[in-house]
Amino acid sequence: MPFKTVVMKRQVLFPDVKPGVQFFWLVAFILFFMLVFSALGLVAGTFLYGRDLSSLAEAVVRPATASDRSFILFFQFLNQLGFLFFPVLLFVLLFTSRDVSYLKMNRISLGLVLLAGVSVYSILPVINWLGDLNQQMTFPSWLAGMGDWMRARETQADRITAFLLQVKSPQGLLANLVIIALIPAVGEELLFRGLVQRLLNAWTRSIPVGVLLTAILFSAIHFQFFGFLPRFFLGLMLGILLEITQSLWAPVFAHFVNNATLVILYYLHSRGTLSIDPEQFGSSSHVYILFLSLAVTAYIFYRIKTLREKKILSHSSHFPEI
Repeated sequence: MPFKTVVMKRQVLFPDVKPGVQFFWLVAFILFFMLVFSALGLVAGTFLYGRDLSSLAEAVVRPATASDRSFILFFQFLNQLGFLFFPVLLFVLLFTSRDVSYLKMNRISLGLVLLAGVSVYSILPVINWLGDLNQQMTFPSWLAGMGDWMRARETQADRITAFLLQVKSPQGLLANLVIIALIPAVGEELLFRGLVQRLLNAWTRSIPVGVLLTAILFSAIHFQFFGFLPRFFLGLMLGILLEITQSLWAPVFAHFVNNATLVILYYLHSRGTLSIDPEQFGSSSHVYILFLSLAVTAYIFYRIKTLREKKILSHSSHFPEI
């Protein structure tokens, strides 16, 4: 069952702007809305939670109570609007005439979307192996201070993430699925694959280079240095999914499956239903398992590509181009 595409056309307010210039305008929009919505989140928090700014700032970096968790989720929701959605909305309003089709929110068969989701599980051993490899990163003595700072930031980020994910109630699970899994999956794919990858493809005049650079930016923007490699590899997969399907829905669903799986695993672990560490789900260091993981994922991507091409050929045989 395909998703329907609605194409909106209107006059472009700023036509003929080069991709490189558009990219820097997008960066400016992101920085502006990040600042605005971060300030808005803190100010709104003082009214909604009856706490002063210093208390809320402390909750963001060192959460400890249920009230802290609630505020962080609220603050994260607003920041996602500012970082992900509003820059994309402003960009397409100023520089494009086709909102949905420009972002490649084209219709796609449900089967291809599901295959994209399955690829997230098939690649898990490789992703986890890259994560373990990344954790072993060391620095020379003259960069030891930077290494300690990066490690401290990583530890703090991991602690906050675990704090948010360790919920036991269905309501907490639902909130995490929406705010930690669904919204970032949609928003990050709109921004990185829908806009950034398109702009970098055009700017560099190379799809492989555009996909590679977008994956680097996607991983770097999270500022979790000891998780750079697995997130970079996931970004590569999502970028390739967009190019072989020409539909943003494929990477959106794969991204959601990746996020939602971790949310659900933490929920089950918190309730005592699951004994394995959620972060180690699907891990293996055996070379044959890693090779099989890569081979199966490559085959899934090949099937997605060939099935889409067959669908296009079948469609064109019944509806010739005019």
